[in-house]
Amino acid sequence: MPTVYHPRQAVRGLLIDRAQREVLLIQSLVPDTNTLIWLAPGGGLEPGEAPLDGLFREISEETGLTINAATGPVWTRRMKFTLYGKAWDQSEAYYYVPVTKFEPNARLNPAQNERNSFRAFRWWSAEAIAAATDEIFVPLTFADHYSRLLNDGPRQPAYDVGR
Repeated sequence: MPTVYHPRQAVRGLLIDRAQREVLLIQSLVPDTNTLIWLAPGGGLEPGEAPLDGLFREISEETGLTINAATGPVWTRRMKFTLYGKAWDQSEAYYYVPVTKFEPNARLNPAQNERNSFRAFRWWSAEAIAAATDEIFVPLTFADHYSRLLNDGPRQPAYDVGR
């Protein structure tokens, strides 16, 4: 029987510290594969939710930071995956969000399973991401695209960053 994928729209924020030029990423344990990955804060849109509203909500829930502005989307990505036994076909839009470095926390996240999957927050430089060969970043080409974003600034239209 073929796998039935459920469509999902998601948003992610590239929270970049203006002074240090570091991006905030969350290390999360993927329960279906028992794999640790680093990814930008964000997640699925709720029914009828506008992308920026979803981005602001997700950033608040996952990091504790309240934002009300973002540029983009600057990147797009589409992938199929399984999470908690359910197959998803997810389209993501990444937004550029310049911030002042802060201490993130996920205390406001109402999703207990998601809070439990979070292992760490870390501010990463482009150089540290490129050198971290034992880590998995999502998208897999994160280092290249992040360096391009830092060097060229947010560009529109958004471009695809792959898996």
